[in-house]
Amino acid sequence: MAEPSRRNVLKVAVTAIVAGVVAGVGGWFIGSGAAKTVTITKTMPATTVTITASPPTSPPAGKPIKIGLLADLTGGLATYGYTHKKTLKAAVNKVNAEGGIAGRPVEIVVEDTETKVDVGITKMRKLIEYYDVDFIWGSNHSGIAIACNSMAKEYKVLHWPVVGALEVTAEKGNRYVFRLCSNVRQEMKAIAEWCIERVAKKWVTLVVDYAWGWSCEKEFKNYCAEKGGTVIKSIRCPLGTKDFMPYLAGIPKEAEAALIAFFGTDLISLLKDLYAIRPDIKKAIAHYGFTGIDTEKLGDPAEGTYIVSSFPRRLKGFDTPYTRAFRKAIGVDEEGRDIEKPTIFSALQYTWAVWETLFILKKAIEESGWKSVNDNPELIKTIEGMSVKEGFEFPQGSKTIRAQDHQAFPSLFIEQVVKGKLDVVARIPAEKLSYPPPADYSKEAF
Repeated sequence: MAEPSRRNVLKVAVTAIVAGVVAGVGGWFIGSGAAKTVTITKTMPATTVTITASPPTSPPAGKPIKIGLLADLTGGLATYGYTHKKTLKAAVNKVNAEGGIAGRPVEIVVEDTETKVDVGITKMRKLIEYYDVDFIWGSNHSGIAIACNSMAKEYKVLHWPVVGALEVTAEKGNRYVFRLCSNVRQEMKAIAEWCIERVAKKWVTLVVDYAWGWSCEKEFKNYCAEKGGTVIKSIRCPLGTKDFMPYLAGIPKEAEAALIAFFGTDLISLLKDLYAIRPDIKKAIAHYGFTGIDTEKLGDPAEGTYIVSSFPRRLKGFDTPYTRAFRKAIGVDEEGRDIEKPTIFSALQYTWAVWETLFILKKAIEESGWKSVNDNPELIKTIEGMSVKEGFEFPQGSKTIRAQDHQAFPSLFIEQVVKGKLDVVARIPAEKLSYPPPADYSKEAF
């Protein structure tokens, strides 16, 4: 079968609008409209740090660099999709206001995956064949990401999924896939690092029955044993479970704590049912189950619960000039609420990677001299092994993208629900979360 052509299939004509945003056949174009100047000043003892981004004298010009965003705008991950779309738009506005990438403007095309694997596959193909995008920012759904990874290799387009399943940068990855956010192996190692010694030794795992949940179950069990604990039972429940009681009835009475890998309304239901039958059991939640959930409304079922995170919800847990600037740029307040829609808690724990990926790409394009997808091999080699330093563009912190498996290594946090609010109780440095690369894509031919 002949390789699909990215340049000879369907094309779309886009008419620019003053606002820089136009609806387009189910997708959204976000272009180089006017961006606001961002100024953040934080005064600390004996020092003042000011971060300013000002428009350049020469605006970007030439053929736009197109980024396709697979956003989960509807379905179970809608909070993530909303946040990712808003964050990428803010990052593009900053880049375009400062001269673009290598002097060229950046445009975004957004497609809704509906949080469904089959839809995500269709939208990935549409972004490449119909909209002719140069790069893909991926879904927050591990099943969608795994399915789209093979398409990235097929079309030779770089894919940056924002998911946790280890397989994405292991046996299901390839040379065209990079991941900046943490994965389940790093996250479960962090949970074990903190909780086995301080919380409990005897655990059960309660996970959603698909790729992300399976990864959490497997990795936690391994690291639990390594740290001197044990998983005495593993329980899987379908996504969308309404009544968890039949599953929870199987929890052994000797279990002291539960590792939970659920999110959204499923997590809320699970916590309530678990508290009803085992109010004594301690709880730790995988990254980042509380996204979009107001923990103050959960009451006793959530009180004392631990959760692993790569970016704390509340500013007080991770307060730097750069995290303040980042929150302002994407419209998130000190408590983690979306300023435009205060009922929504931003998906900060993933969306920092959406932001930082654009600046990784900018750095790599300008260093490698990339002009088009024909230059992707040199671009990929430039990104392999790349390190970045903490700053406004990289507010989560300094990190390196490992050359072999294209996995970045950010530091992680342990948060705890205290009187309904999330407080940071520990920060686990990146060097404690390393593990041998499960794959070496750098040896793959292009």
